[in-house]
Amino acid sequence: MGTIVIIAVLGVYAAFWIRFFLHTLAWWRGRTEDPVVFLPRRPSTITTWVLTVRDVALFWRLLKVNPTLWFGEYVFHASFLLVILRHLRYFLDPVPSWIWDLQLPGLIAGYVLPVSLVYILVVRSCSEREKYSSPANMLLLLLLLAISGIGVLMHALSTTDLVGVKLFSLGILSFTPAPLPGGVLFPMHIVLVLIVVALLPTHIVTAPLVMLEARRRDLGLPQVMHEPGKEL
Repeated sequence: MGTIVIIAVLGVYAAFWIRFFLHTLAWWRGRTEDPVVFLPRRPSTITTWVLTVRDVALFWRLLKVNPTLWFGEYVFHASFLLVILRHLRYFLDPVPSWIWDLQLPGLIAGYVLPVSLVYILVVRSCSEREKYSSPANMLLLLLLLAISGIGVLMHALSTTDLVGVKLFSLGILSFTPAPLPGGVLFPMHIVLVLIVVALLPTHIVTAPLVMLEARRRDLGLPQVMHEPGKEL
């Protein structure tokens, strides 16, 4: 069983990066083939980067459109990041000290994560804007809710062999299959994670680059619109 799961993990991982490469290639071709609007003065690079970092780190555009949804999304992403960093202890040997320092914050974030997902689901379901509640996004949110809920159960019930989990995780990285830890929760946890990775849109990874390009165009557009004799 452990060998089958490891093969599935590596297969899903490889498929994700292949999809990511193809998506990045398509994005780059679209960017280079798109006609560039002549700008009399290029926007400041520093200004563009600063505003893009603000857009990405603070979800600035979402904050301006829907502050209620922004709150849940920000809490979700912050807690999700801490949970991921906490889980690194299962994939590293030895474990860096800074990861040990994040164990308590990551544990708290693990309990906050499902609450934030429920909040997002409620807000998106009640939102009048259809784009906030697409079936694909709702499915991913439900899967993440199930994953985080199982994680909370595994910690609360303390029935998972953590040593076995680490040996299994290290076996994935070293291509040396290790026995799958016993119980029902951990295999369910792994299977749901694989489903999420398989369904995860690859444009999420290139989103910062897209936002950088969008911000550059936003800053340059007023110059073109007010330039005499220029037409868009």
